[in-house]
Amino acid sequence: MEAENLVTVATFVYQHELGIPRSLLESEGIECFTCDENIVSVHPFYSNAIGGVKLQVRGVDFHRATDILLKGGFLNQ
Repeated sequence: MEAENLVTVATFVYQHELGIPRSLLESEGIECFTCDENIVSVHPFYSNAIGGVKLQVRGVDFHRATDILLKGGFLNQ
C-alpha cells in the first residue's frame, strides 16, 4: 500500500487511546493503520510535538470511518 492513499481520521495523545476506535472501525470492515505509535510509546512527552498518534484509513473509507467515529463519540463535529 502506498502512503499517499492513507488519510488521518483521528489523532490521540497516547497510544492506548486508539484501541477502541480502531477496533470499532475494524469491526465495520475498515482496515486501519497507525502512524507515530512507536515514538509515542517510547517517548510519551513527544506526542504533542509530533501531532500525536494518528489513526489512518484508506482515502476511500474516510467518510464512512468519520461517520462511525462520530456516532461512537470518538470525534467532535
